[in-house]
Amino acid sequence: MNRTTVGGPELGGGRGAGGVLVLVDPAGAGQSPVASRLAEELHPSVHLRAHDFLRVIRRGQLPPHLPEAERQNTTALAAAAQAAFAYATGGYQVIVECPAAPPTLDTFRRESRTTGAALHLVVLQSTPGAVPGPHTLDTSSLTPAGAAESILAALTRRTHLLGW
Repeated sequence: MNRTTVGGPELGGGRGAGGVLVLVDPAGAGQSPVASRLAEELHPSVHLRAHDFLRVIRRGQLPPHLPEAERQNTTALAAAAQAAFAYATGGYQVIVECPAAPPTLDTFRRESRTTGAALHLVVLQSTPGAVPGPHTLDTSSLTPAGAAESILAALTRRTHLLGW
């Protein structure tokens, strides 16, 4: 059963459809006030942290920066993508917070195609004067509330849409 979004933009593009926003916040490292603000503004919403899917590994967990941790990292990210799109197909607006751009963003694209739920990508850039990419938002002069407002406006324009 899809739930109806009350006010504001929908990640899924209307009719109470859910969607997924992958929010890359290198400075936040899992504690992003921007992601929290977005989750407060979107309704109904879910805020997932990609890092949490690594933390639940109890035995055999490797530091994620090691080359031999690739299988672990890929598996955890796939689990995050599957969870995000499970919520999205239930009508939820899902923010997936990542400390770095997922190297396997194709996992999210595949889930988007499989479920039909929209996928958006926003990379927060807090370094003044950095060259922005197509999905980058310069937050060097924005408060968390201002960054969330900018993202919500961009979602309405569908400028950060990666896949449907």
